[in-house]
Amino acid sequence: MRGRTTAGAWVCGLALLAVSGCGSSGKQTLRLDNGDGGRRLMAAVGDSVEVTLQTIGPGHYGSPALSSSSVVFLGESSAGPPVPAGPTQLYRFEVVAPGLAEITIAHTGDPTEGPAIPPFVVTVGVP
Repeated sequence: MRGRTTAGAWVCGLALLAVSGCGSSGKQTLRLDNGDGGRRLMAAVGDSVEVTLQTIGPGHYGSPALSSSSVVFLGESSAGPPVPAGPTQLYRFEVVAPGLAEITIAHTGDPTEGPAIPPFVVTVGVP
């Protein structure tokens, strides 16, 4: 009788693991920074995208523009303590539907104080 109970417990345990995905939802967070500008990447519905942008010199990055509703903007915050070079900003997005979305984050600042900083642009494809 004990062998049958143990086998039943294993079957139930394996079934729970299969249903729960071993505690993993399969969602991932794509972490990007200034060096990832111009990239094209693939994501799945439910994934998160975090973009950390560092400004060197005057100005800061502004509000993002999205070309599609397949990715939504969740918010922007400071990424860590201030540094003398300029602000570091964290932008958070969520992938909500299949499609192709271009995320564009323009930089504001006075170009007379140095070269203009191009916008950060990344394309997210969602099958």
